[in-house]
Amino acid sequence: MSRFLRPSRRRKVGYTVMAAALCLAVGGVANATASAVPSTPAAPATGGPITSETLSEGDTDRPFSVQADGPRHLVYRKAVIPPGTATGWHYHVGAEVAVIKSGTLTRINGADCTIRTFKPGDALVEPTGPAEVHYGVNKGTEPVVLYITDVLTAGAPFSQPAADPGCGTAK
Repeated sequence: MSRFLRPSRRRKVGYTVMAAALCLAVGGVANATASAVPSTPAAPATGGPITSETLSEGDTDRPFSVQADGPRHLVYRKAVIPPGTATGWHYHVGAEVAVIKSGTLTRINGADCTIRTFKPGDALVEPTGPAEVHYGVNKGTEPVVLYITDVLTAGAPFSQPAADPGCGTAK
């Protein structure tokens, strides 16, 4: 591993101090008030406070790690699977982490044909590569909405179609 990817203790402390200073600076700008010196006006806030909105969150009990051996392209997306619609057999090219926002997704694992159901608040950590074929279907009456983060090499597709490994489909 490159020395640039594995920071020293001094660099880690430096990053921590830098992050804390940035947070304080942003907080100071967002909450700017009159200066302690009456003759010096306060600097105006530049666009207001920084906010964060949680679009979806979930839990998984499956272990996972995301590894990258070079530059990666990150994509955060929303996917909707209408009732009665299936993904088809496929595998993921890069790491994919998804959270079910609404609906119920039925997933067949191509390695052992096991079927697992995911509902709102469940997280999926999809394995990568052609040995990790799977199939998803919405057997419910409402759309399945997923928020997904993909970690890909530049130009790579989210997934590749694959043949049914002998499991059939969940109807």
